[in-house]
Amino acid sequence: MKKNIPLIVIIASSILIIGNFITSEKIDGGFWLRIISSALIILSMILTIRERKKQNKKNN
Repeated sequence: MKKNIPLIVIIASSILIIGNFITSEKIDGGFWLRIISSALIILSMILTIRERKKQNKKNN
C-alpha cells in the first residue's frame, strides 16, 4: 500500500485538475494557481516513483 500512495495522489490531482476546468466560471489568478499546484504535486509524485524504482534496482 505504501508504494501505491504516489500513484493515488497523481490520480486524485488529475481528477481535481479536470474538475477545475469543468466547474470554473471565470479563469483568473486563483484558477491558474490551483492548476499549477496540482501539476507540481503530480510532478513531485512522478519523481518520487522514479527515485523509488532506482533505489529498488540498487538494492537488488
